[in-house]
Amino acid sequence: MTVTSATLFEQADHALQAGRYQELIPLYEQLEFQVTAVDIDVVPLNNIFEPLLTSYLIAHDLQSARSLVQRIPGELKTQAQQLHILIQVYEMLRQWERQNGNLKDVYRLLHQSRWNSALAPLIAVLQDSIQDRELDLLAKAYTSLPLHLAASRISLEEDSVAEQLVATRGWRYDASTGLLYPKAPDAAGNRTIGLQEFGKLADVVAHLEVRQESS
Repeated sequence: MTVTSATLFEQADHALQAGRYQELIPLYEQLEFQVTAVDIDVVPLNNIFEPLLTSYLIAHDLQSARSLVQRIPGELKTQAQQLHILIQVYEMLRQWERQNGNLKDVYRLLHQSRWNSALAPLIAVLQDSIQDRELDLLAKAYTSLPLHLAASRISLEEDSVAEQLVATRGWRYDASTGLLYPKAPDAAGNRTIGLQEFGKLADVVAHLEVRQESS
């Protein structure tokens, strides 16, 4: 039995509203095939590409994101404003993955851009996922780190970052020394570090050590 595009959109909307973000990727992948091969021109393609690309970025699946960006028609990349911004975010995350990027630019672009009501909830999840990934790397790299360095890594103000990390992640903060003590991520909730992430972890350590020496 063939599932219609309208049914797939409805399922994706229900998954989004229920916070079942892991279900979005297969649904939008199926929608991409359905709309480009079967129900041609039934909806604007950016209505599929935008949430699918965002979902790939939430999962930090940059390889799938790269393949999707290559499939997007050139004129759509520039005409659809939200899609254009998401492609910029993808390119910034690729730079960050190659040790040359700046997450501050990613946070700034996501925060300052305007998103429609359909995409805004996913953008909020994307912002949280990028921040969580960076904090996990810091927690694996350090048993303690200065408050100002943690704030700069996740683009938060120093006067709020300690309270937030203590409340949401169980970190400790010593106001007398200005040091944060990360709580190691739960083993059950995190995958084993691969070679690529190990390289990123080493870069985090090196970056912080250089910052400490220069301060």
